Amino acid sequence: MTNNSLTTSDIMDLISDYKSEIRKLSAKISFCENRIFELENILRTNSNSENFISIAAQFPRYRKKETNPRKPYPLSSWDKIILDIISENEKATLSKDIYDKAFKKAKEVGIFIDDIKSKAKINQCLVKLANRRSDLVKVKYGGRGYAYCLPEWINENGILKKEYKTDIE
Repeated sequence: MTNNSLTTSDIMDLISDYKSEIRKLSAKISFCENRIFELENILRTNSNSENFISIAAQFPRYRKKETNPRKPYPLSSWDKIILDIISENEKATLSKDIYDKAFKKAKEVGIFIDDIKSKAKINQCLVKLANRRSDLVKVKYGGRGYAYCLPEWINENGILKKEYKTDIE
């Protein structure tokens, strides 16, 4: 098995990975062998089914660690600009309008990079604010795309309140 496309460092990485896997599997095998040995000893000493509860108590099952909820994503200067634009507009704002106004504000603040990178950054911020932080709500409008609004502008049924609708809708 010769593969000329692997470099020396690639080969060394693979060897290291395989050795690591072997160590993990060896540890798992020894753990399982010890558990089997202990259980067989208990089975030999206690052949009564009455001791089932006490045996189970001797070997508790291990649970996965509970994961702590993630801290909320912090607001960046781009996020603040977007939230300000939508708040100042006092209506659901189309993404096209958000881009135009955010470019102007970013140039004033001095964080504007170029059109492509700034648009990508605004897209990331809109996703973060709408999906991860729930600071914004996406609302479909007549054309292609979405308008963004604040959560308090949505009624109990999940519909945008009339006073906050855009002129397009």
